[in-house]
Amino acid sequence: MKQKSSLIKSTFVIMIVSLISRFLGFARDMLIAKNFGAGIYTDAYNIAVSIPETIFTLVGLAISTAFLPMLSKVRAEKGQKEMNDFANNIINILFIISFFLFVITSLFSKEIVHILGPAEETGLIAIKLLRITLVNILFLSVNACFTALLQVNEDFVIPSILGLFFNLPMILYLLLFRNYDILGLTIANVIGNFFRVAVQVPSLITHEYKYKLFINFKDDRLKAIMVLILPVIIGAGANSLNMAVDQYIALKLPDGSVSALNYAQKLIVFINAIITTSVTSVAYPLMANMRNRGDVSGFLEILKKSIIYLSILLIPISVGVMIFSRDIITIVYARGEFTGYAINITTLALLGYGAGIFFTGVRDILNSTLFSSGKTKVTAINGIIGVVINIIFSITLSKYIGIMGIALASVIAMIVTSVLLFINIIKLEKNFNITEILKKVSIIIMNSIIMGAVLLTLLIYFENKFNSITILLLGVSIGAAIYLGLCYLFKVEELVEIKELILKKIKR
Repeated sequence: MKQKSSLIKSTFVIMIVSLISRFLGFARDMLIAKNFGAGIYTDAYNIAVSIPETIFTLVGLAISTAFLPMLSKVRAEKGQKEMNDFANNIINILFIISFFLFVITSLFSKEIVHILGPAEETGLIAIKLLRITLVNILFLSVNACFTALLQVNEDFVIPSILGLFFNLPMILYLLLFRNYDILGLTIANVIGNFFRVAVQVPSLITHEYKYKLFINFKDDRLKAIMVLILPVIIGAGANSLNMAVDQYIALKLPDGSVSALNYAQKLIVFINAIITTSVTSVAYPLMANMRNRGDVSGFLEILKKSIIYLSILLIPISVGVMIFSRDIITIVYARGEFTGYAINITTLALLGYGAGIFFTGVRDILNSTLFSSGKTKVTAINGIIGVVINIIFSITLSKYIGIMGIALASVIAMIVTSVLLFINIIKLEKNFNITEILKKVSIIIMNSIIMGAVLLTLLIYFENKFNSITILLLGVSIGAAIYLGLCYLFKVEELVEIKELILKKIKR
Protein backbone atom coordinates (compact mmCIF):
# COMPACT_ATOMS: atom_id res chain seq x y z
CA MET A 1 0.00 0.00 0.00
CA LYS A 2 2.88 2.33 0.82
CA GLN A 3 4.43 1.64 -2.59
CA LYS A 4 1.17 2.47 -4.39
CA SER A 5 0.77 5.65 -2.36
CA SER A 6 4.33 6.73 -3.13
CA LEU A 7 3.81 6.11 -6.84
CA ILE A 8 0.51 8.02 -6.93
CA LYS A 9 1.71 10.97 -4.83
CA SER A 10 4.98 11.50 -6.71
CA THR A 11 3.32 11.03 -10.10
CA PHE A 12 0.51 13.45 -9.22
CA VAL A 13 2.96 16.18 -8.16
CA ILE A 14 5.08 15.70 -11.28
CA MET A 15 2.02 15.82 -13.55
CA ILE A 16 1.02 19.21 -12.13
CA VAL A 17 4.53 20.63 -12.40
CA SER A 18 5.05 19.13 -15.86
CA LEU A 19 1.74 20.55 -17.04
CA ILE A 20 2.93 24.08 -16.27
CA SER A 21 6.28 23.41 -17.91
CA ARG A 22 4.70 21.89 -21.01
CA PHE A 23 2.28 24.75 -21.47
CA LEU A 24 5.34 26.94 -21.89
CA GLY A 25 6.49 24.46 -24.54
CA PHE A 26 3.18 24.90 -26.30
CA ALA A 27 3.53 28.67 -26.09
CA ARG A 28 6.92 28.31 -27.78
CA ASP A 29 5.52 26.13 -30.57
CA MET A 30 2.57 28.45 -31.10
CA LEU A 31 4.94 31.40 -31.47
CA ILE A 32 7.13 29.46 -33.89
CA ALA A 33 4.08 28.41 -35.93
CA LYS A 34 2.73 31.97 -35.95
CA ASN A 35 6.00 33.59 -37.04
CA PHE A 36 7.45 30.93 -39.34
CA GLY A 37 4.47 28.78 -40.42
CA ALA A 38 5.34 25.41 -42.00
CA GLY A 39 7.98 25.75 -44.69
CA ILE A 40 11.68 25.57 -45.50
CA TYR A 41 12.84 27.54 -42.44
CA THR A 42 10.98 25.38 -39.94
CA ASP A 43 11.96 22.24 -41.86
CA ALA A 44 15.63 23.28 -41.64
CA TYR A 45 15.31 24.18 -37.95
CA ASN A 46 13.66 20.86 -37.11
CA ILE A 47 16.36 18.93 -38.97
CA ALA A 48 19.13 20.86 -37.18
CA VAL A 49 17.57 20.33 -33.75
CA SER A 50 16.69 16.65 -34.29
CA ILE A 51 20.19 15.51 -35.40
CA PRO A 52 22.01 16.19 -32.07
CA GLU A 53 18.99 14.81 -30.19
CA THR A 54 19.21 11.59 -32.23
CA ILE A 55 22.98 11.34 -31.65
CA PHE A 56 22.44 11.96 -27.95
CA THR A 57 19.78 9.26 -27.78
CA LEU A 58 22.13 6.78 -29.39
CA VAL A 59 24.97 7.49 -26.95
CA GLY A 60 24.16 9.69 -23.96
CA LEU A 61 20.76 8.24 -23.16
CA ALA A 62 22.14 4.74 -23.54
CA ILE A 63 24.80 5.33 -20.88
CA SER A 64 22.47 7.24 -18.55
CA THR A 65 19.82 4.52 -18.79
CA ALA A 66 22.32 1.83 -17.85
CA PHE A 67 23.73 4.35 -15.37
CA LEU A 68 20.62 4.73 -13.17
CA PRO A 69 20.28 1.07 -12.07
CA MET A 70 24.02 0.96 -11.37
CA LEU A 71 23.80 4.14 -9.27
CA SER A 72 21.01 2.52 -7.29
CA LYS A 73 23.07 -0.62 -6.79
CA VAL A 74 26.17 1.31 -5.66
CA ARG A 75 24.17 3.34 -3.14
CA ALA A 76 22.48 0.20 -1.77
CA GLU A 77 25.81 -1.58 -1.35
CA LYS A 78 28.33 1.17 -0.50
CA GLY A 79 26.48 4.37 0.38
CA GLN A 80 25.86 7.88 -0.94
CA LYS A 81 29.48 9.08 -1.13
CA GLU A 82 30.62 6.12 -3.19
CA MET A 83 27.64 6.61 -5.51
CA ASN A 84 28.59 10.28 -6.07
CA ASP A 85 32.21 9.37 -6.81
CA PHE A 86 31.09 6.75 -9.29
CA ALA A 87 28.72 9.29 -10.89
CA ASN A 88 31.58 11.78 -11.41
CA ASN A 89 33.64 9.14 -13.18
CA ILE A 90 30.79 8.37 -15.58
CA ILE A 91 29.95 12.06 -16.17
CA ASN A 92 33.56 12.86 -17.07
CA ILE A 93 33.88 9.91 -19.43
CA LEU A 94 30.54 10.71 -21.06
CA PHE A 95 31.53 14.36 -21.53
CA ILE A 96 34.73 13.32 -23.34
CA ILE A 97 32.75 10.98 -25.62
CA SER A 98 30.20 13.72 -26.29
CA PHE A 99 32.94 16.24 -27.09
CA PHE A 100 34.49 13.79 -29.56
CA LEU A 101 31.10 13.34 -31.24
CA PHE A 102 30.64 17.11 -31.31
CA VAL A 103 33.95 17.60 -33.17
CA ILE A 104 33.32 14.78 -35.66
CA THR A 105 29.76 15.81 -36.48
CA SER A 106 30.82 19.46 -36.80
CA LEU A 107 33.39 18.48 -39.42
CA PHE A 108 30.86 16.41 -41.37
CA SER A 109 27.69 18.46 -40.79
CA LYS A 110 27.18 18.99 -44.54
CA GLU A 111 27.33 15.27 -45.25
CA ILE A 112 25.01 14.45 -42.33
CA VAL A 113 22.32 16.85 -43.57
CA HIS A 114 22.62 15.57 -47.15
CA ILE A 115 21.98 12.01 -45.94
CA LEU A 116 18.47 13.18 -44.98
CA GLY A 117 17.95 14.40 -48.55
CA PRO A 118 16.26 17.79 -48.04
CA ALA A 119 15.66 20.22 -50.92
CA GLU A 120 18.73 22.32 -51.78
CA GLU A 121 17.59 25.55 -50.10
CA THR A 122 16.36 23.73 -46.99
CA GLY A 123 19.62 21.79 -46.80
CA LEU A 124 21.81 24.92 -46.94
CA ILE A 125 19.90 26.52 -44.06
CA ALA A 126 19.92 23.25 -42.06
CA ILE A 127 23.73 22.93 -42.37
CA LYS A 128 24.22 26.45 -41.03
CA LEU A 129 21.89 25.81 -38.10
CA LEU A 130 23.30 22.35 -37.34
CA ARG A 131 26.77 23.78 -36.71
CA ILE A 132 25.17 25.70 -33.84
CA THR A 133 22.86 23.00 -32.41
CA LEU A 134 25.57 20.32 -32.25
CA VAL A 135 26.82 21.81 -28.97
CA ASN A 136 23.56 20.47 -27.51
CA ILE A 137 25.18 17.01 -27.52
CA LEU A 138 27.36 18.11 -24.59
CA PHE A 139 24.50 19.64 -22.61
CA LEU A 140 22.09 16.76 -23.24
CA SER A 141 24.60 14.18 -22.02
CA VAL A 142 25.40 15.94 -18.73
CA ASN A 143 21.71 16.70 -18.24
CA ALA A 144 20.85 12.97 -18.51
CA CYS A 145 23.40 12.06 -15.84
CA PHE A 146 22.32 14.82 -13.47
CA THR A 147 18.68 13.79 -13.88
CA ALA A 148 19.53 10.14 -13.15
CA LEU A 149 21.30 11.19 -9.94
CA LEU A 150 18.27 13.15 -8.74
CA GLN A 151 15.87 10.33 -9.60
CA VAL A 152 17.92 7.70 -7.76
CA ASN A 153 17.68 10.00 -4.74
CA GLU A 154 13.90 9.97 -5.38
CA ASP A 155 13.94 13.71 -6.06
CA PHE A 156 11.46 13.97 -8.94
CA VAL A 157 10.26 17.58 -9.02
CA ILE A 158 13.33 19.36 -10.46
CA PRO A 159 13.68 16.95 -13.42
CA SER A 160 10.00 17.54 -14.20
CA ILE A 161 10.38 21.33 -14.59
CA LEU A 162 13.48 21.32 -16.79
CA GLY A 163 11.28 22.06 -19.80
CA LEU A 164 10.42 25.43 -18.27
CA PHE A 165 14.07 26.54 -18.31
CA PHE A 166 14.59 25.04 -21.78
CA ASN A 167 11.65 26.88 -23.35
CA LEU A 168 12.05 30.25 -21.65
CA PRO A 169 14.94 31.62 -23.82
CA MET A 170 13.07 30.78 -27.05
CA ILE A 171 9.82 32.34 -25.85
CA LEU A 172 11.59 35.51 -24.71
CA TYR A 173 13.45 35.72 -28.02
CA LEU A 174 10.25 35.46 -30.08
CA LEU A 175 8.40 37.94 -27.86
CA LEU A 176 11.07 40.59 -27.26
CA PHE A 177 13.01 40.73 -30.52
CA ARG A 178 11.26 42.36 -33.46
CA ASN A 179 13.85 41.43 -36.08
CA TYR A 180 13.91 37.74 -35.18
CA ASP A 181 15.00 35.02 -37.58
CA ILE A 182 15.52 31.26 -37.54
CA LEU A 183 19.21 31.69 -36.60
CA GLY A 184 18.35 33.55 -33.41
CA LEU A 185 15.75 30.91 -32.51
CA THR A 186 18.42 28.22 -32.91
CA ILE A 187 20.82 30.05 -30.58
CA ALA A 188 18.01 30.41 -28.03
CA ASN A 189 17.46 26.63 -28.26
CA VAL A 190 21.11 26.04 -27.30
CA ILE A 191 20.87 28.49 -24.38
CA GLY A 192 17.77 26.61 -23.18
CA ASN A 193 19.68 23.32 -23.15
CA PHE A 194 22.43 24.92 -21.05
CA PHE A 195 19.86 26.18 -18.54
CA ARG A 196 18.47 22.64 -18.25
CA VAL A 197 21.85 21.51 -16.90
CA ALA A 198 22.56 24.50 -14.67
CA VAL A 199 19.23 24.47 -12.81
CA GLN A 200 19.85 20.95 -11.44
CA VAL A 201 23.07 21.86 -9.65
CA PRO A 202 21.52 23.35 -6.45
CA SER A 203 19.37 20.24 -5.91
CA LEU A 204 22.34 17.95 -6.48
CA ILE A 205 24.29 19.86 -3.82
CA THR A 206 21.48 19.27 -1.29
CA HIS A 207 21.99 15.53 -1.90
CA GLU A 208 25.68 15.90 -0.95
CA TYR A 209 26.91 15.76 -4.54
CA LYS A 210 30.27 17.39 -5.30
CA TYR A 211 31.80 17.44 -8.74
CA LYS A 212 35.31 15.95 -9.01
CA LEU A 213 37.49 15.91 -12.10
CA PHE A 214 38.88 12.39 -12.40
CA ILE A 215 38.61 9.39 -14.70
CA ASN A 216 39.06 5.74 -13.77
CA PHE A 217 38.74 3.38 -16.73
CA LYS A 218 39.58 0.39 -14.51
CA ASP A 219 36.39 0.62 -12.43
CA ASP A 220 34.68 -2.78 -12.69
CA ARG A 221 31.27 -1.09 -12.52
CA LEU A 222 32.19 0.92 -15.60
CA LYS A 223 32.89 -2.35 -17.40
CA ALA A 224 29.46 -3.64 -16.34
CA ILE A 225 27.85 -0.53 -17.83
CA MET A 226 29.89 -0.88 -21.02
CA VAL A 227 28.48 -4.38 -21.51
CA LEU A 228 24.98 -2.86 -21.50
CA ILE A 229 25.71 0.10 -23.78
CA LEU A 230 25.11 -1.39 -27.24
CA PRO A 231 21.75 -3.01 -26.42
CA VAL A 232 20.54 0.13 -24.67
CA ILE A 233 21.62 2.29 -27.62
CA ILE A 234 19.36 0.29 -29.89
CA GLY A 235 16.46 -0.05 -27.46
CA ALA A 236 16.39 3.50 -26.09
CA GLY A 237 17.21 5.01 -29.48
CA ALA A 238 14.42 3.27 -31.40
CA ASN A 239 11.96 6.11 -30.89
CA SER A 240 14.36 8.79 -32.17
CA LEU A 241 15.34 6.60 -35.09
CA ASN A 242 11.67 6.19 -35.97
CA MET A 243 11.24 9.97 -35.90
CA ALA A 244 14.29 10.35 -38.15
CA VAL A 245 12.79 7.85 -40.60
CA ASP A 246 9.51 9.77 -40.52
CA GLN A 247 11.33 13.00 -41.36
CA TYR A 248 13.34 11.43 -44.18
CA ILE A 249 10.25 10.03 -45.90
CA ALA A 250 8.29 13.26 -45.26
CA LEU A 251 10.97 15.16 -47.22
CA LYS A 252 9.71 13.34 -50.33
CA LEU A 253 6.19 14.71 -49.76
CA PRO A 254 5.04 18.32 -50.42
CA ASP A 255 6.79 21.25 -48.67
CA GLY A 256 5.91 21.62 -45.01
CA SER A 257 5.38 17.90 -44.40
CA VAL A 258 8.39 17.62 -42.07
CA SER A 259 7.11 20.57 -40.06
CA ALA A 260 3.58 19.15 -39.97
CA LEU A 261 4.88 15.87 -38.55
CA ASN A 262 6.97 17.81 -36.05
CA TYR A 263 4.04 19.96 -34.90
CA ALA A 264 1.85 16.84 -34.48
CA GLN A 265 4.62 14.96 -32.66
CA LYS A 266 5.01 17.86 -30.24
CA LEU A 267 1.35 17.51 -29.25
CA ILE A 268 1.83 13.78 -28.67
CA VAL A 269 5.05 14.45 -26.74
CA PHE A 270 3.15 16.99 -24.64
CA ILE A 271 0.59 14.37 -23.62
CA ASN A 272 3.20 11.71 -22.95
CA ALA A 273 5.42 14.13 -21.03
CA ILE A 274 2.55 15.02 -18.71
CA ILE A 275 1.39 11.45 -18.15
CA THR A 276 3.82 8.77 -19.39
CA THR A 277 7.00 10.56 -18.38
CA SER A 278 5.50 11.44 -15.00
CA VAL A 279 4.73 7.77 -14.34
CA THR A 280 7.98 6.32 -15.73
CA SER A 281 10.24 8.92 -14.11
CA VAL A 282 8.88 7.82 -10.73
CA ALA A 283 8.40 4.12 -11.46
CA TYR A 284 11.84 3.53 -13.05
CA PRO A 285 14.03 4.55 -10.07
CA LEU A 286 11.54 3.01 -7.61
CA MET A 287 11.72 -0.32 -9.49
CA ALA A 288 15.53 -0.12 -9.69
CA ASN A 289 15.77 0.58 -5.95
CA MET A 290 13.38 -2.30 -5.14
CA ARG A 291 15.36 -4.65 -7.36
CA ASN A 292 18.55 -3.81 -5.51
CA ARG A 293 16.82 -4.27 -2.14
CA GLY A 294 15.47 -7.67 -3.27
CA ASP A 295 11.82 -6.54 -3.04
CA VAL A 296 10.42 -8.51 -6.00
CA SER A 297 6.76 -8.25 -4.94
CA GLY A 298 7.07 -4.46 -4.62
CA PHE A 299 8.77 -4.32 -8.02
CA LEU A 300 5.90 -6.21 -9.69
CA GLU A 301 3.24 -4.16 -7.88
CA ILE A 302 4.76 -0.89 -9.13
CA LEU A 303 4.86 -2.31 -12.68
CA LYS A 304 1.24 -3.48 -12.57
CA LYS A 305 -0.08 -0.23 -11.14
CA SER A 306 1.96 1.83 -13.61
CA ILE A 307 0.40 0.05 -16.58
CA ILE A 308 -3.13 0.39 -15.20
CA TYR A 309 -2.67 4.09 -14.38
CA LEU A 310 -1.39 4.70 -17.90
CA SER A 311 -4.40 2.84 -19.31
CA ILE A 312 -6.88 4.89 -17.27
CA LEU A 313 -5.39 8.15 -18.50
CA LEU A 314 -4.05 7.49 -21.99
CA ILE A 315 -6.69 5.31 -23.67
CA PRO A 316 -9.56 7.86 -23.40
CA ILE A 317 -7.15 10.67 -24.30
CA SER A 318 -6.10 8.77 -27.42
CA VAL A 319 -9.74 8.42 -28.49
CA GLY A 320 -10.37 12.12 -27.80
CA VAL A 321 -7.30 13.28 -29.74
CA MET A 322 -8.36 11.34 -32.83
CA ILE A 323 -11.93 12.66 -32.69
CA PHE A 324 -10.97 16.31 -32.11
CA SER A 325 -7.67 16.37 -34.04
CA ARG A 326 -8.67 19.22 -36.36
CA ASP A 327 -10.06 21.34 -33.53
CA ILE A 328 -6.89 20.80 -31.50
CA ILE A 329 -4.64 21.85 -34.40
CA THR A 330 -6.82 24.89 -35.09
CA ILE A 331 -6.71 26.05 -31.46
CA VAL A 332 -3.00 25.48 -30.95
CA TYR A 333 -1.48 26.52 -34.27
CA ALA A 334 -3.99 28.31 -36.58
CA ARG A 335 -2.71 31.87 -36.55
CA GLY A 336 -0.36 34.07 -38.58
CA GLU A 337 1.41 32.12 -41.33
CA PHE A 338 -0.15 28.82 -40.27
CA THR A 339 -2.77 28.69 -43.03
CA GLY A 340 -5.45 26.20 -44.09
CA TYR A 341 -2.96 23.97 -45.94
CA ALA A 342 -0.77 23.67 -42.81
CA ILE A 343 -3.88 22.91 -40.70
CA ASN A 344 -4.95 20.11 -43.07
CA ILE A 345 -1.63 18.25 -43.23
CA THR A 346 -0.92 18.66 -39.51
CA THR A 347 -4.41 17.36 -38.67
CA LEU A 348 -3.74 14.22 -40.73
CA ALA A 349 -0.44 13.67 -38.93
CA LEU A 350 -2.06 14.11 -35.50
CA LEU A 351 -4.91 11.76 -36.41
CA GLY A 352 -2.36 9.07 -37.22
CA TYR A 353 -0.11 9.62 -34.21
CA GLY A 354 -3.13 9.86 -31.87
CA ALA A 355 -3.86 6.16 -32.30
CA GLY A 356 -0.53 5.27 -30.68
CA ILE A 357 -0.58 7.41 -27.53
CA PHE A 358 -1.37 4.50 -25.19
CA PHE A 359 1.14 2.16 -26.84
CA THR A 360 3.87 4.78 -26.51
CA GLY A 361 3.22 4.81 -22.76
CA VAL A 362 3.20 1.03 -22.49
CA ARG A 363 6.40 0.73 -24.52
CA ASP A 364 8.18 3.27 -22.30
CA ILE A 365 7.17 1.68 -18.98
CA LEU A 366 8.03 -1.83 -20.21
CA ASN A 367 11.40 -0.64 -21.53
CA SER A 368 12.07 1.00 -18.15
CA THR A 369 11.16 -2.27 -16.41
CA LEU A 370 13.67 -4.22 -18.47
CA PHE A 371 16.34 -1.52 -18.07
CA SER A 372 15.92 -1.58 -14.28
CA SER A 373 16.40 -5.38 -14.39
CA GLY A 374 19.49 -5.13 -16.62
CA LYS A 375 17.77 -7.02 -19.47
CA THR A 376 18.92 -4.68 -22.22
CA LYS A 377 19.38 -7.27 -24.97
CA VAL A 378 15.61 -7.76 -25.10
CA THR A 379 15.04 -4.03 -25.66
CA ALA A 380 17.69 -4.07 -28.40
CA ILE A 381 15.95 -6.85 -30.32
CA ASN A 382 12.56 -5.20 -29.97
CA GLY A 383 14.05 -1.84 -30.95
CA ILE A 384 15.42 -3.31 -34.19
CA ILE A 385 12.08 -4.95 -34.98
CA GLY A 386 10.26 -1.65 -34.34
CA VAL A 387 12.55 0.36 -36.63
CA VAL A 388 12.29 -2.21 -39.45
CA ILE A 389 8.48 -2.29 -39.20
CA ASN A 390 8.33 1.51 -39.16
CA ILE A 391 10.50 1.80 -42.28
CA ILE A 392 8.50 -0.78 -44.22
CA PHE A 393 5.09 0.66 -43.34
CA SER A 394 6.23 4.32 -43.71
CA ILE A 395 7.41 3.71 -47.26
CA THR A 396 4.31 1.69 -48.15
CA LEU A 397 1.57 3.73 -46.48
CA SER A 398 3.01 7.15 -47.44
CA LYS A 399 2.49 6.21 -51.11
CA TYR A 400 -1.24 5.73 -50.57
CA ILE A 401 -2.28 8.09 -47.75
CA GLY A 402 0.68 10.50 -47.59
CA ILE A 403 1.61 12.09 -44.29
CA MET A 404 -1.02 10.16 -42.33
CA GLY A 405 0.57 6.92 -43.53
CA ILE A 406 3.92 7.94 -42.00
CA ALA A 407 2.26 8.59 -38.64
CA LEU A 408 0.31 5.32 -38.73
CA ALA A 409 3.50 3.39 -39.54
CA SER A 410 5.02 4.66 -36.28
CA VAL A 411 1.89 3.54 -34.41
CA ILE A 412 2.03 0.05 -35.94
CA ALA A 413 5.70 -0.23 -34.92
CA MET A 414 4.85 0.82 -31.36
CA ILE A 415 2.00 -1.69 -31.09
CA VAL A 416 4.20 -4.58 -32.21
CA THR A 417 7.05 -3.49 -29.94
CA SER A 418 4.72 -3.15 -26.92
CA VAL A 419 3.27 -6.64 -27.45
CA LEU A 420 6.74 -8.17 -27.77
CA LEU A 421 7.94 -6.39 -24.61
CA PHE A 422 4.92 -7.68 -22.72
CA ILE A 423 5.69 -11.25 -23.81
CA ASN A 424 9.33 -10.84 -22.71
CA ILE A 425 8.38 -9.56 -19.24
CA ILE A 426 5.88 -12.39 -18.73
CA LYS A 427 8.68 -14.85 -19.50
CA LEU A 428 11.11 -13.00 -17.22
CA GLU A 429 8.77 -12.53 -14.24
CA LYS A 430 6.94 -15.80 -13.59
CA ASN A 431 4.92 -14.26 -10.73
CA PHE A 432 3.68 -11.37 -12.84
CA ASN A 433 -0.14 -11.55 -12.91
CA ILE A 434 -1.18 -10.29 -16.33
CA THR A 435 -4.80 -11.47 -16.04
CA GLU A 436 -5.82 -8.57 -13.78
CA ILE A 437 -4.13 -6.05 -16.07
CA LEU A 438 -5.83 -7.40 -19.21
CA LYS A 439 -9.21 -7.42 -17.49
CA LYS A 440 -8.95 -3.79 -16.38
CA VAL A 441 -7.47 -2.58 -19.66
CA SER A 442 -10.34 -4.29 -21.53
CA ILE A 443 -12.88 -2.45 -19.36
CA ILE A 444 -11.08 0.85 -19.94
CA ILE A 445 -11.01 0.27 -23.73
CA MET A 446 -14.72 -0.53 -23.74
CA ASN A 447 -15.51 2.60 -21.69
CA SER A 448 -13.38 4.72 -24.03
CA ILE A 449 -15.09 3.34 -27.15
CA ILE A 450 -18.52 4.12 -25.71
CA MET A 451 -17.32 7.62 -24.84
CA GLY A 452 -15.91 8.04 -28.35
CA ALA A 453 -19.15 6.94 -30.02
CA VAL A 454 -21.12 9.53 -28.05
CA LEU A 455 -18.56 12.25 -28.82
CA LEU A 456 -18.59 11.48 -32.55
CA THR A 457 -22.36 11.84 -32.58
CA LEU A 458 -22.14 15.14 -30.72
CA LEU A 459 -19.36 16.38 -33.02
CA ILE A 460 -21.60 15.96 -36.05
CA TYR A 461 -24.27 17.97 -34.26
CA PHE A 462 -21.86 20.69 -33.02
CA GLU A 463 -19.78 20.99 -36.21
CA ASN A 464 -21.20 24.17 -37.77
CA LYS A 465 -22.74 25.65 -34.63
CA PHE A 466 -19.71 26.41 -32.45
CA ASN A 467 -16.04 27.37 -32.84
CA SER A 468 -13.19 24.93 -32.18
CA ILE A 469 -12.58 26.07 -28.59
CA THR A 470 -16.23 25.62 -27.60
CA ILE A 471 -16.44 22.24 -29.34
CA LEU A 472 -13.30 21.00 -27.58
CA LEU A 473 -14.42 22.24 -24.15
CA LEU A 474 -17.85 20.62 -24.57
CA GLY A 475 -16.22 17.43 -25.83
CA VAL A 476 -13.77 17.21 -22.92
CA SER A 477 -16.50 17.92 -20.34
CA ILE A 478 -19.05 15.47 -21.75
CA GLY A 479 -16.41 12.84 -22.55
CA ALA A 480 -14.88 12.99 -19.06
CA ALA A 481 -18.31 12.69 -17.41
CA ILE A 482 -19.23 9.66 -19.52
CA TYR A 483 -15.85 7.96 -19.09
CA LEU A 484 -15.56 8.51 -15.33
CA GLY A 485 -19.15 7.41 -14.82
CA LEU A 486 -18.50 4.17 -16.69
CA CYS A 487 -15.27 3.53 -14.75
CA TYR A 488 -17.11 3.93 -11.44
CA LEU A 489 -19.94 1.72 -12.74
CA PHE A 490 -17.47 -1.06 -13.61
CA LYS A 491 -15.47 -0.53 -10.39
CA VAL A 492 -12.01 0.39 -11.71
CA GLU A 493 -10.43 0.65 -8.24
CA GLU A 494 -7.28 2.53 -9.36
CA LEU A 495 -9.46 5.48 -10.32
CA VAL A 496 -10.83 5.51 -6.76
CA GLU A 497 -7.25 5.49 -5.41
CA ILE A 498 -6.38 8.54 -7.50
CA LYS A 499 -9.57 10.33 -6.40
CA GLU A 500 -8.92 9.63 -2.70
CA LEU A 501 -5.36 10.98 -2.94
CA ILE A 502 -6.55 14.19 -4.63
CA LEU A 503 -9.26 14.70 -1.99
CA LYS A 504 -6.72 14.22 0.82
CA LYS A 505 -4.42 16.81 -0.75
CA ILE A 506 -7.33 19.27 -1.11
CA LYS A 507 -8.37 18.79 2.56
CA ARG A 508 -4.82 19.41 3.74
